[in-house]
Amino acid sequence: MKKFSYLLLSFCFSISAFAQAGLNFDGTDDHITSSFNGISGSADRTIEAWIRTTANSIPGNGGQKVIANWGTMSIGTRFTFNVLWGNAIRVEIGGSGVSGNIPVNDGNWHHVAATFKAGLVSLYVDGTLDTTGTLSGVNSASGGFVIGRRVDGINYFDGDIEELRVWDVALSPAQLAQKDSNEYCVSPGSLVAYYKFNDGIAGGNNSSINSVQDHSANANNGSLVNFGLSGNSSNFIASPMGGSEFYLNRNVNSCGPYTAINGLTYNSSGFYTDTIQGTQGCDTILDLNLQVTSLDSSAQKIAGNKIEANEMDTAATFQWLNCSNNYSVISGARNRQFIYTQNGSYAVEVSLNGCVDTSACIVVNDFGVSLTEVEAQINVYPNPSRGQISVSYPPGIYDRLEIIDSRASFMRSYQLTGSDRLLLDIKDFGFGLYFLSFIGPEQVVQKRIIKK
Repeated sequence: MKKFSYLLLSFCFSISAFAQAGLNFDGTDDHITSSFNGISGSADRTIEAWIRTTANSIPGNGGQKVIANWGTMSIGTRFTFNVLWGNAIRVEIGGSGVSGNIPVNDGNWHHVAATFKAGLVSLYVDGTLDTTGTLSGVNSASGGFVIGRRVDGINYFDGDIEELRVWDVALSPAQLAQKDSNEYCVSPGSLVAYYKFNDGIAGGNNSSINSVQDHSANANNGSLVNFGLSGNSSNFIASPMGGSEFYLNRNVNSCGPYTAINGLTYNSSGFYTDTIQGTQGCDTILDLNLQVTSLDSSAQKIAGNKIEANEMDTAATFQWLNCSNNYSVISGARNRQFIYTQNGSYAVEVSLNGCVDTSACIVVNDFGVSLTEVEAQINVYPNPSRGQISVSYPPGIYDRLEIIDSRASFMRSYQLTGSDRLLLDIKDFGFGLYFLSFIGPEQVVQKRIIKK
């Protein structure tokens, strides 16, 4: 009976009426408003997007181009992600800011991101860290979320925006690099605002569309303001995104071969990656970290009144069971080999790497009490006994003496050294039949005693 240990995750596919698209902002009056409150105070956050622009944002030659912001115009209460000095990205909080160094107005698509954690701002362009800086006394306000324009109605973005996301955590560089080039089919819980801009047809007549969907769980859809929604500008455009993808990470400890959700069966441990094609254009990327445990739960009878488990892994643990007594645990029988001291039916439970299995029961009926010349030298007296028993035996033949009750439960054990005599005290035993098992490397001899 195998016990499996799996980390199970669910997945689903998104359904959209349109293909991947972005949105062009004309730099004059196009913008999007939303009921999303943003992230207030000095809490951790990440904002990221794909942008394409040729606009000059240097003050005096064009000025600030806002990607997204929220809050109010009071000092320290506006969180703004924009393009400004040197045509590089910038984060500012109404009075102070951190500016990057990499120009992004070359007419190519760039993935831009800003993280904020404990006062530290980190700016990224195309997965590369551009710069870091600190902002002290941060107390950004909530509400007034706007894409493509500052909250006070100026500094419109001039260019294209796609895949705008706001997280309530500060993503690591590795997380940004892994997720920046694909859409999410299922929005992660820490993604608190997510605008894909797939709501219209690229370059088509989209005059009937007045909003863009927020694909996060918060569903704060954005209202399109002043967009022409026809032609190649002030409208939906072709997206740079490769395709919608959902990342499914699984860590699995499998007891034997494992069949993954892609239908493939894996027989050995390793890290496997596969792409599962979705029916709605939303593929699933499977990252499988697999530990396969091939546990051998079988056992066999060997010489010397012994049964041996066949599992050879040194990390495995064993517990022998009495099948004749409802698979009860045999106390102290936790070695790979089990020396039986009476006829019966026995099994072993094997555990390895969280996997547990039990062997078939092995019936033994060859245990006897016939004595050889050496065995006849074992004397037990008095028998029956009320409390103390004197035992004499030939030295050097047996290593250990065990006392087992009539249900094969372990009671007590003694190491037999060079002496040939031992005094046993069984005063605390209950009335009934017990067995003294003299155990040596070549043979096991059993003597019956009665406690009265």
